[in-house]
Amino acid sequence: MVVKYVDKETKKFWKRLEGYEDDYVMLKRKIMGAYSKTLLEDKPTVAELVKLVKKSAKGSIEDKEDLDIYYRKFWIVAADLVEADVINKKQHDEYFWKGLLQELRYVISDRLETQDPDFEKAIKAGRFVLRKASARGG
Repeated sequence: MVVKYVDKETKKFWKRLEGYEDDYVMLKRKIMGAYSKTLLEDKPTVAELVKLVKKSAKGSIEDKEDLDIYYRKFWIVAADLVEADVINKKQHDEYFWKGLLQELRYVISDRLETQDPDFEKAIKAGRFVLRKASARGG
């Protein structure tokens, strides 16, 4: 039942772990062991956020799904940092913006008609731009 609550890629991975068919305790142990400790810790750090942002900026966000993956990974770390008053909302938005490839930032900015790095507006515009580009095959 636990695989009903995860994406397809994670579902495939979890189904292949030892314990999937008959031993939930073993499966849970294997799942917990398969992920970076930093993703499971309660206290993310700014260093983790910077590492995630730099990695994303070097990678390629080619479609809406890639953007959503970055969004989810970013949210795991950044939301906790904002809640703990380690970073503020403006810094949160700036970090997110820096994690996008420069070309994608320009296209999103054009769509927004502003250089405002607001997180929520950027993610909506990015989804639109990437969906449109995907439909054109580019």
